[in-house]
Amino acid sequence: MRKRTGATIKEVAERAGVSAMTVSLSLRDGSRISDDTRRRVLDAARALEYRPDARARALRSGTTNILGLYAGYGYVNVRTPFFTEIISGLQEGCERFQKDLLLHGIFHGQTPESILMELIDGRIDGLVVHMAAGEALASRLAASRLPVVAVADPVPGIPSILVDDAAGGRMLAAHLREKRYERFVYVGAGLPAISAARRREGFLDAAQRAGLERLAVLSSDVPWATDLVPALVSLARQSARLAVVCWNDDAAYGLLGAFRREGLRVPEDVGLVGFDGCPTPYEEFW
Repeated sequence: MRKRTGATIKEVAERAGVSAMTVSLSLRDGSRISDDTRRRVLDAARALEYRPDARARALRSGTTNILGLYAGYGYVNVRTPFFTEIISGLQEGCERFQKDLLLHGIFHGQTPESILMELIDGRIDGLVVHMAAGEALASRLAASRLPVVAVADPVPGIPSILVDDAAGGRMLAAHLREKRYERFVYVGAGLPAISAARRREGFLDAAQRAGLERLAVLSSDVPWATDLVPALVSLARQSARLAVVCWNDDAAYGLLGAFRREGLRVPEDVGLVGFDGCPTPYEEFW
């Protein structure tokens, strides 16, 4: 037998001496109910500790007032500046439009079809995704009736909110040329993100035209926690006017801490630039 969790709307109506419809109207906006009647209903609901059934309300209205966020590249690490900015913006928007935000798991081991069923099961009114364009789930979401918006990486068939990654890469090259750097090492992403590829190609093309010498193009998910650090430190000590160019700010902040621990000064001994415009993260990166 299912355990009761609170009073029913019928019990509130009986206590207040009104109909169940009057209770429903009073608890929604109350604009069609007299002040005295609405006060009796609210007093009765409080006394009985009545809580509206969100699932039943969603069935009646066809909406849940909940938006979802799905991160296809991995779990949402709120300590990274990039996701902090995304989640903060979503929370601000949800607050403005009186919505809740639901973070979805990445459902390791499940098929695209089963993941899709989880995402379109009626719990959310819309979904924000950060995922690779080639992910099997992407085409299924694009064909679904659920409103979906992609951020950071373009996804075919889904409206996408993007920055001009190629232009940003070119701006990085122009900045290094302006600061009189002569050579560079590029540290790219270890994940298959279109945005990462676009900013890398934009930078490399502009750097070649600007006459910057390319020493290496490397790739890593966490460059400051791998054997890349000793190699980068060695290059910085051997090469004058060297800049390390990171595909995002998270990698740049991590390398900044690693360089400082190795006794390298930024920018006196080695240049270091990132991409995203994220604020300084927590001290653990330093």
